Amino acid sequence: MRKRILPRRGIFARSEEILITMGTQNALYLIAQLLCHRGTRVALESPGYREAMNVFAQRGACLQLQTVDTEGMRLEGSQQCDYLYVMPSHQVPTGVTMSRERREALLAQLPHHDQIVIEDDYDAEIHGDQFALPALKASAQSARIIYMGSLSKALSPGLRMGYVVADAEVIDELRALRRMMYRHPPAALQHQLAQFISQGYYERYLKLHVEEIDRRRDTMRLAIDQALPGCLSHSSSRSSAFWMEADAGIDTQRLAWHAAQRGVLIEPGFQHFFDAAPPRRFFRLGFGAIERERIDPGIQHLGLAYDNALSTLTTGT
Repeated sequence: MRKRILPRRGIFARSEEILITMGTQNALYLIAQLLCHRGTRVALESPGYREAMNVFAQRGACLQLQTVDTEGMRLEGSQQCDYLYVMPSHQVPTGVTMSRERREALLAQLPHHDQIVIEDDYDAEIHGDQFALPALKASAQSARIIYMGSLSKALSPGLRMGYVVADAEVIDELRALRRMMYRHPPAALQHQLAQFISQGYYERYLKLHVEEIDRRRDTMRLAIDQALPGCLSHSSSRSSAFWMEADAGIDTQRLAWHAAQRGVLIEPGFQHFFDAAPPRRFFRLGFGAIERERIDPGIQHLGLAYDNALSTLTTGT
């Protein structure tokens, strides 16, 4: 990992600066246990990753919601927070990539306000774009960034193998916390993965995986353009899901129910907003677990459900 995976994201770390965890969610829980207490101020993206909000809220942290636009998390007001939880590469759920200018502004404010970034490098495994921006952890502010990654998404969601990269002192404390929970991830699994990576099989597999993900994304994008012309996609060109905005007045929870009757599952977007009255017009379309030949027929069925929802909205019936 230290020699073959992290350098892909511009990160060069010593062994004592890396902790293996049971996935990213487990890593986030350990970090929150170590750093957060009642009154700790944490900036969160909204819409964002609900389980992150739950973990920080469980520790009694004061959560400050930061809106997300086409350049990633907006920074207004975040300067008063102790920690900033961000997904700069592919934000969940929008799939937006934080712009270079926004990254530079974020990194510039850290030393001036004595802040720490918790970087969740979601979809780091499928960065097939040679021009992809490096992780924030690869910057000159590396000491102020705690980095989380995962091996599960590309290989198998059930694998539950992630990692944290941070200063050695932080890793020591996290390791002590981990030991009280489960001592360490299964040694046999770690050994098998280490062999898989060191012998080059992981890179070969990842190349094929990224190529297939690219084909599925292109197939879904074309199908969306044909069957859902009234919807807007806000995701970046290489995200692993499409964050869609429906016509005003469309309740995507109801749309999800009607789509399910046609055998198509979509994710209503309101659950990713942490406001008291979340918008109801957003939804999310994934494609990683769907065979490519089933994508176009599925989107066509969704388009029919969407047209029915529009006609109902127009007629008021």
